[in-house]
Amino acid sequence: MNKSISVAVVMTVFNRKEQTEKCISSILKEMDQMDLSIDFYVTDDGSNDGTHELFKHYQEIYTNNKFVVLEGSGNLFWNKGMHLAYGEALRHTSYDFYLWVNNDVEFFTGFLSEILKDYGRAREKQKYVLICGGVRYKDRNELSYGGAINHSEINPYNRTLLTPNGHIQECDCVNGNCLLIPAETAALIGNIDERYEHGFGDFDYGYRLIRAGGQPYVASEFVGKCDRNSIIGSWKDNSLPINKRFLLKNKPTGQPPYSHKIFLKKWFPKLWFYYWIKPYIGIVSSSLTYRIRKS
Repeated sequence: MNKSISVAVVMTVFNRKEQTEKCISSILKEMDQMDLSIDFYVTDDGSNDGTHELFKHYQEIYTNNKFVVLEGSGNLFWNKGMHLAYGEALRHTSYDFYLWVNNDVEFFTGFLSEILKDYGRAREKQKYVLICGGVRYKDRNELSYGGAINHSEINPYNRTLLTPNGHIQECDCVNGNCLLIPAETAALIGNIDERYEHGFGDFDYGYRLIRAGGQPYVASEFVGKCDRNSIIGSWKDNSLPINKRFLLKNKPTGQPPYSHKIFLKKWFPKLWFYYWIKPYIGIVSSSLTYRIRKS
């Protein structure tokens, strides 16, 4: 690719200023590797740790790059924040690519040139594609987030994460930690579904592309590092009381029933109710098992 490539980076943030700075800096370094024009479209969902000032600082230094910061209500969480930022980026049709990123990813030098090469390989196979970049744990060469393949038409959770192996791989489920979306795919699929409260929107996006006749691919190499969120203190933590786990599950940052229902009915309608109710049964059984073993 010889011409200058324009990329709109899309993210949503809430505090985590230090992680955001590492993420942004690792992306900006890519302009030293190749001829790139990079702009940023960010939803700042009520940060109070100096994140807003951080973006002002970047704009003062990188005068040739745009840092469009949209103010959230404090209740947008990931999916709705991404909907706001991506929607703003999509209003500008001059970009060659849109790059979804999570602000807790620190990208490896040269990652963007590599996934652009992967895009070229994927484009030889299919017109409408996207590239999902896999990220590994900070302390070991093991996949934490990335693309996955689902092995069942009725079970939404019978899926396997695909570790980068030096070649692009077809997938269907995609994590939004790093998604390279070409302009033609963005025009075909449009914005992320704003009905989801926090999660599910990235998985939904991959499925929407497949339904439209396109294909998501996993990048050939790891693009960066990012640890998985810990289950300690979450609704998956067996040591917590059952009622506490129910409350945590139903929060936007857990697995809220409204979003879960939309996702299941849309993509796995045959047994949607079973998989909608199953987590509650799992909470009760795993909590009781934990207490029996502990006693």
